[in-house]
Amino acid sequence: MSTPPLADTAELPPLRDDVLYDAEQASRYIGRAPIWLKRAALADRIPARRVGRFWKWSAANIRSIVAGEPHVPQRRKRRTA
Repeated sequence: MSTPPLADTAELPPLRDDVLYDAEQASRYIGRAPIWLKRAALADRIPARRVGRFWKWSAANIRSIVAGEPHVPQRRKRRTA
């Protein structure tokens, strides 16, 4: 995965650790389109979490994406019947 371009965050409010950001909000900090974030999260290429049917990003997730830190995919255990 190539490193996403850095966003110009000079006019954005600082990231808050007690907030989960949706794709539209996170895209402003990361500098990528919201659909890119959703697709990358679905493919488990970037850190994110599902809340219901929505993708959300914490401040720590956004910081690691902007810093270009490698993401270790979270493999789900298979359900056995």
